[in-house]
Amino acid sequence: MESQKWFKQLVVAVFFVSGLMLNVGVMKSSAETISKDENIESMESYDFSTPETISKDENIESMESNDIAIPVVSEEEIESGYMNDGTELPDKFIVNSNDNTNPLLRSATLGTEKWTKESTTREISNDFIAWHPDWSEYQYNISFYYFSKSTMSFSASVGYGYFSISVAKAGSSGQGIEADPKKWTRPGVYGNVDVTKYNVKKYNGAGIYTGSTTKYISNASSTYVKSRNK
Repeated sequence: MESQKWFKQLVVAVFFVSGLMLNVGVMKSSAETISKDENIESMESYDFSTPETISKDENIESMESNDIAIPVVSEEEIESGYMNDGTELPDKFIVNSNDNTNPLLRSATLGTEKWTKESTTREISNDFIAWHPDWSEYQYNISFYYFSKSTMSFSASVGYGYFSISVAKAGSSGQGIEADPKKWTRPGVYGNVDVTKYNVKKYNGAGIYTGSTTKYISNASSTYVKSRNK
């Protein structure tokens, strides 16, 4: 009886030790698995390729749309072909539609345009550009047309959009031009017209590049008034 009792206690002890070792093995295996998962998650969470890509894109965008060295030109100055101080338009400039004061010239989509000059072509050289706006028709038996010292501006077109021309107003003093009284005559504006081609990059209101196009600006120079026969 004593031997049987001792044998049962031995069997229970063996099973207890075996169960304890099994539990420890399971816990160790779980711990190793969690540790590996944590390492994998750590590597995936700190992938540096995405932040580098974003940083590069931001640098390119800021260089394209926020270059403070480029002068800002109004759309009214583009229409005239000259800056407000009378100088020629720069080779590179920015047009901000948000700042434009003329509602007829305001872009449908507010944003910014970056203009870069590509070439300039002489469209008219010391020749007829347009009729003087003070005379709407030909005149007969006129020997002189007189003009005042004050000037006026009007728009003309030679195929690349409208541009502004400044000429002397009709008047009784200042200057005069000869005309043939035996012919039908009418004062015309003569001079040079240059057409400049620009590459235009467009950005929306948020400064994001949206595309590019080609635009032309015409401007007149060395203008004068001359009688033109019918």
